[in-house]
Amino acid sequence: MYLSHPVRRMRDDPLEAETAELRVEPVDDDARARLSDYVCSLGGSVERELQFGGVVVALDETNVSALCEFDGIERIETVDTLGY
Repeated sequence: MYLSHPVRRMRDDPLEAETAELRVEPVDDDARARLSDYVCSLGGSVERELQFGGVVVALDETNVSALCEFDGIERIETVDTLGY
C-alpha cells in the first residue's frame, strides 16, 4: 500500500484533536463496500465519492494508523493532492 509522506507522519506521530481529510483508494469494490463501515467504526465519515472508486474520508489523526491497517487499501494520500 502506498502512503504519502504526510499520511505516514499522521500514522507515526498523530496530532491530538486534529482531523485528517484523506483520499483513500480501495483495491476493489468489495473493499470499498467494507471501507465505509470501518471508517465509521473509527469515528470518521466518508465525505464524498471520487472517480474510479476512490473516496474522501475524514477522521481523527489518532485513528490514521488504524485506517492504514485496513486490508484492501491500495493508497492513502491527503486531500491536498487532489488539486495537483
